[in-house]
Amino acid sequence: MKDILEGPQTRGQTRRGVVGAAGGVIGAALLAACGAPVGSGEEAQKARQPVNLTTNIQSPASTQWGAYEAADRAIREKYPWLRMEYQGGSSSSFEAMGKLVALAASDSLPDMFYAQGTQIQFYISKKIAVSMAPYLNRDKAFDLNDFPKVAIDMYSRGGQVYAIPYDHGPQMLWYNANLFKKHGVQPPTSKWTWNDVLEAAKKLTVEGQQWGIVNNGPTAAWIMPSYFGPWGGSWVDDTETKTGINGANSVAAMQYWMDLFFKHKVAPVPGTTQGDLYLEGKAAMVFGGPWSYRGWIGKLSFESPIADWPIGPAGKRISASMGSGYPISVNSKHRDETWLYESELLGKDMNRSVMGQFVKTGFGTPVRFSMMKQFEKSEFAMPNVQIVAPAGSYSVIGRPISPIKLDLDKVWSEERAKLLKQEVSVKDMLDTVARRIQPFLDQNKGWDATK
Repeated sequence: MKDILEGPQTRGQTRRGVVGAAGGVIGAALLAACGAPVGSGEEAQKARQPVNLTTNIQSPASTQWGAYEAADRAIREKYPWLRMEYQGGSSSSFEAMGKLVALAASDSLPDMFYAQGTQIQFYISKKIAVSMAPYLNRDKAFDLNDFPKVAIDMYSRGGQVYAIPYDHGPQMLWYNANLFKKHGVQPPTSKWTWNDVLEAAKKLTVEGQQWGIVNNGPTAAWIMPSYFGPWGGSWVDDTETKTGINGANSVAAMQYWMDLFFKHKVAPVPGTTQGDLYLEGKAAMVFGGPWSYRGWIGKLSFESPIADWPIGPAGKRISASMGSGYPISVNSKHRDETWLYESELLGKDMNRSVMGQFVKTGFGTPVRFSMMKQFEKSEFAMPNVQIVAPAGSYSVIGRPISPIKLDLDKVWSEERAKLLKQEVSVKDMLDTVARRIQPFLDQNKGWDATK
């Protein structure tokens, strides 16, 4: 297997200076490095020898395929020699992560692959994603400052970026405006607290017919800061070597979420219902990222605005953010050409960028600020869409992102199952979790996403 293409050291430089920006229009220097004739005219492009690339990020079976197909067609019109084969097969499962490592060992990875946010640090550690610093430093039009900082930080290690996100956002509150109006409940505002959520859920619950809220509560993975942060609690700290999961604030937070199920009975116990209760109009509130709306277009029979994540008892509005990004693989024999394609796919051109196609089709929510401004004016924008971009101000990385995430998720899932069966108390469950994950946290000492 090839070694990772190392980029320049960036410690101490500004974010803009480190990665600069590289964009939809690749400079002559990069084209020359790719073996292209210097010059960007149509004849120069036609003279290029064909380059065939592969990716697993999407397939024609994807619900977003229309946007990708349109962007790919526009890229091929500009670069007729550059072809990308969309093979599909992307997944955020543990099994898929292991499969990619095995493919890398056999030199079989596609040129560009899929990484859900928390996966990227695993792929960096396994040395199957290459640093994009050489490309970002060389090209000056891509502009990483057009992306939320929290999104770029998630895909970075040691000051170098290893993937570019195509979507990203925090958990937010969605609500059925029709049900709120029917029951005379005032809709969520930017001042809403979690107590307001509970009180509204009580008024909106109709036994046997309708739930005030539908959500599974803390389920590990990336969402934990959303559920504990507003109370001042924590899952793991920024070094990912300490936990506050059994501290008083975390216990209070967990008790709130369990009380929604068992005490107030305003939310169904996870695993006891079937179907999409929110989409069916049987739940008044649900949690999800800005990307949730793309799956509802054409299916909603009610108005569904998006609202800010509520403020917690600690006076904090904190929500974990997540998305997906595209790294270049260590196996790629055409890294420069892969970057050329990716810089167009995630660039600013309304036709060649898949984010531009999101604006046109509604098949996704753009992560770029500039594209989001265009999306806000589109027919596909969700009600209250103007609050989505500013929500980045209270977004945090959904930790853990280090490889111990897999072990911590497993422990949480096992102990949470006992709590949902009411076999243990909240405090006992969290004490057990803290004890079981401590060895993994101890092993993680020395890991640092900035190194």
